[in-house]
Amino acid sequence: MKSNKLKLNLQLFTDGGDGGNGEPEVITFANQSELDSWKDKQLAKSLETAKAKWETESAAKLEEAKTEAERMAKMTADEKAAAEAKNQADELAKREADITRRELKAQSLEKLAEKGLPSELIDAVVLTDADTCNSSIESISTAFSKAVEKAVNEKLKDSAEIPGSIANPSGNNNPWSKDSFNLTEQGRILREDPERAKLLQQTAIK
Repeated sequence: MKSNKLKLNLQLFTDGGDGGNGEPEVITFANQSELDSWKDKQLAKSLETAKAKWETESAAKLEEAKTEAERMAKMTADEKAAAEAKNQADELAKREADITRRELKAQSLEKLAEKGLPSELIDAVVLTDADTCNSSIESISTAFSKAVEKAVNEKLKDSAEIPGSIANPSGNNNPWSKDSFNLTEQGRILREDPERAKLLQQTAIK
């Protein structure tokens, strides 16, 4: 009578050797149901082994991550302390710079007034330190005087009411000049041409 038993080569499911006899181990099952049951058990066993391995590795990684987090937390605290110290130093330097700037601005406004220059020119003054500040005021004064002279000469060139020009060292016909001072003429020019009056005033200061 032919046997209906199922045979299975276990070597297909294991990493082991041949048991030392050179032949793979063979297990026999009475039917397909018994074989399926055996496969299910083997699969469950493999899954359990894999799960245990995963849990072990996960625990190790979790511990490593925890250690790294603690290390990073400590580093962050150190960095915060360093940043705090830097912020305090920067704030102190900024306050000192602001004080210096205010002092230089006040001094510069006085010097601009002494030179007869508009206070609006303070925005062009470099207020970093005293030497740079003084140097910039001199440069501004020179440039402003040249600009005024050019503007007045161009204005007078087209004016029949005020002959002469800035080039005239005597200052003739400039009612604000020392040699031609005239309040009546000043009043007339101020009424009729305020812009020219301002230019003549600047010229008379030279």
